[in-house]
Amino acid sequence: MQVDSRPVSTAPRAPIKIAIVGHTNVGKTSLMRTLLRDSRFGEVSNHPGTTRHVEAATILCREQPVIELHDTPGLEDSIGLRSALEELPAGRDDTGQARLRQFVARADDFEALDQELKVVRQLLASDLLFYVIDVREPLVGKYRDELYVLSLAGRAVIPVLNFIHQFPNHSMQWRDYLGQLNFHAQVQYDTVVFRLEDEKRLFQKIQSLLGEHYDRVQQLIDERHAQALQIRRASAAAVAELIINVGSYRKTLRSVEPARAAIESNEISALQDLTRQAEQACSRQIIRLHRFAPDDVREAFLPVQDGSWKLDLFDVNTLRAFGVEAGSGAAKGAAVGAVLDGLTGFISLGAAAATGALAGAIFSTGARYGRDLQAAMTGKRTLCVDEPTLRLLWLRQLQLLTDLGSRGHAMQGQMQMTSVDASDLPKAWSQWLRQMRANAHWSDLIPENRKRSADPGREALADALAEHLFAQV
Repeated sequence: MQVDSRPVSTAPRAPIKIAIVGHTNVGKTSLMRTLLRDSRFGEVSNHPGTTRHVEAATILCREQPVIELHDTPGLEDSIGLRSALEELPAGRDDTGQARLRQFVARADDFEALDQELKVVRQLLASDLLFYVIDVREPLVGKYRDELYVLSLAGRAVIPVLNFIHQFPNHSMQWRDYLGQLNFHAQVQYDTVVFRLEDEKRLFQKIQSLLGEHYDRVQQLIDERHAQALQIRRASAAAVAELIINVGSYRKTLRSVEPARAAIESNEISALQDLTRQAEQACSRQIIRLHRFAPDDVREAFLPVQDGSWKLDLFDVNTLRAFGVEAGSGAAKGAAVGAVLDGLTGFISLGAAAATGALAGAIFSTGARYGRDLQAAMTGKRTLCVDEPTLRLLWLRQLQLLTDLGSRGHAMQGQMQMTSVDASDLPKAWSQWLRQMRANAHWSDLIPENRKRSADPGREALADALAEHLFAQV
């Protein structure tokens, strides 16, 4: 038996060529931006006729080109284009495509339709057409003429209903008329209010119309879904790091009178700036992950408050978080404190017991926590970001994740990161806060902490914070 030894061709398949067509100012370039995840592609304006030439870009999947998008100029004079096409002499091969080719061949006779000529050329060179519709506009004659021209191209057409979440909304009128023309593959895809499920449906329409490309489009759908999950997880992890770094940060102020007020004021300002920088770095990381530009979000001034944290001396869990187990030095210290209380007639039972517990804890935990506990005993101030500001950090980042997840890359207005009026913090918030407060060595805002070895407790808390955020956005 003879075996064919010729090498199997591994050349990549040509991408699906899709022309994005429609009237001026309906969101064609906006659709390109959202599909490409590129808020800087082309020029978007409220003025008609912004796109004057055909611009192309490619969507890759597994580093292979799958879809080649062509952004065409707006059909500014569809009425004139239809008239020109109908006035062309009929030939033996009088198909719609033949008429369009004849129009292109006689381009010199239609100088006033220069923009329409560019669109027609791209119609004939494409495998499929996206007809973008601004559903805020009622169906009038010029749009009927555009659809007539598209019908001549002999190409599969997917009507894309844009601005579906805005008013006025004439989507039902559009849907009815498109159905009458047998354009049933219509899909809503808002380029401003983004929904991944809408994009999935758009790609599935391509699969149904171009069955030979089904598998490669499915790979694209799967990859986009995986990318979205990856972005959500990475963003949630970034916020978790922010919360832990800020929440666990604390600094003991060693100032003495009379300079205490001035020193504390400077330290508070420094902590405010440090917190703002941490939030800004986290926000920009999240914005980059979502493939937006930094100036797409206007960052507000974060009002970090003066937070003076003191150890909860009466909370056994705090001592345990400090690594002190029952029956250890803390228990012995508490016993000593009780004895001292007894000798003084139990006048200050709680204070003395707490002081004894601190002494035992210092003895047991050594250098790791001793400085913090001694500071509490000697009345030194321990500075940290207060809980309301930490809560604000959480809610603002939650808002940012939520807004970016539904923000189309065509949106032109800046997002504003402002205070969030919400009280539904995670149920474990207080528990997480206690963990952070008890572990100053967890904060990467303190340079020497960045060299620490992996801490299972910190990693577990970061995972818990990230999983909670991931489930919310």
